[in-house]
Amino acid sequence: MARNVYIPRNSKYYHLRVTIDGKEYRESLQTTSKRVAEKKARHRIEELKGKAERGEADWLFHAGFTSFFDSLDEHDEDHGWSQKTRARYQTSLRQIGLTLSEILEERGEDIEMIGAWEIELRLVTEFVAMRKDEGVSIATINRDLTAFNHLMSHIKNKGWIEMNPVLQFEKTGMKEKLPDIVLPTDQAIQELGQRAPGTLVFFPAFLDETGGRVTEMSMIKWKDVSGLDQPIEGHVTLTLRHTKGRKIRTITLRQAAIDILLQISRSNRSPYIFWNRTEEGYYRSAANLFWGYAQETCFGARLHDIRHKFAIERLKEGWSVYRVQRYIGHGSVKTTERYYFRYLSQEQQEVANADGNVGL
Repeated sequence: MARNVYIPRNSKYYHLRVTIDGKEYRESLQTTSKRVAEKKARHRIEELKGKAERGEADWLFHAGFTSFFDSLDEHDEDHGWSQKTRARYQTSLRQIGLTLSEILEERGEDIEMIGAWEIELRLVTEFVAMRKDEGVSIATINRDLTAFNHLMSHIKNKGWIEMNPVLQFEKTGMKEKLPDIVLPTDQAIQELGQRAPGTLVFFPAFLDETGGRVTEMSMIKWKDVSGLDQPIEGHVTLTLRHTKGRKIRTITLRQAAIDILLQISRSNRSPYIFWNRTEEGYYRSAANLFWGYAQETCFGARLHDIRHKFAIERLKEGWSVYRVQRYIGHGSVKTTERYYFRYLSQEQQEVANADGNVGL
């Protein structure tokens, strides 16, 4: 039970984190007492298991999103929206889903796994900032917010949330405040890898040398690597296929990443680099596994924070912001700036911007 109960950063309450039938559930237990939290967690886990057996979605944001989106296919007397209005809302909802997915992915979260209550004012504020980064007009952002408001009202009417965060944003506004990034130390990354089984021993260090997302790196195959016949920096590339939005990208591996690959034994049964002996041949829940290992090793951060560490270190050593953006797969260079420039000195920011658009 200890692994399922924890206190996240910037919170005084214990939270529950548990995976049931492949779905991860996280929510506040609304108590500062560990004993009470563990008792609440036991009851909640049993409740969630029962709901999973009955096929209930249990107040996931994704379920509310799908429910509202599908309701727009047909005319409803309750709202009386025209077909044109409903189509416009669905267009906005698609964009809302894509943008929230990108924001959450940068936090190491999966949009299909978060609860409806986790869509908070801060997330709405970041949504607006992200849309501005993309050069979207204020009129379009306002149209998106209208659809977002109706979506969260739909979820609120189901009784899944107590407050509509979009209404909060529209009434009060909020200056964007990105969560602080906790950068793990090299020693912590090494200890985390030593705790992992099989080929996952090499996984944290490989993330540290590539800046990749957990999901996209856990699914790479040996055929995605080119140039290992001459294993020197500048000659070896890795093609990432399981990326956000399925946008395939190819990166040139640094020498330290190449050296890690040379240490990993290959499997006769599985084509994956980080392989195991399961039917799938790879670790489907690498993030969940490492969450547990992180508690045991006092890692002090999330596995996803290794990606942030890579980006900040590359910027500090002189990579241009454009190169970092393309290498780690951000959709916009503005996103890279917003997340990481706050950790750079003015001089370092000037160097990061000095190469203009060439991305050197």
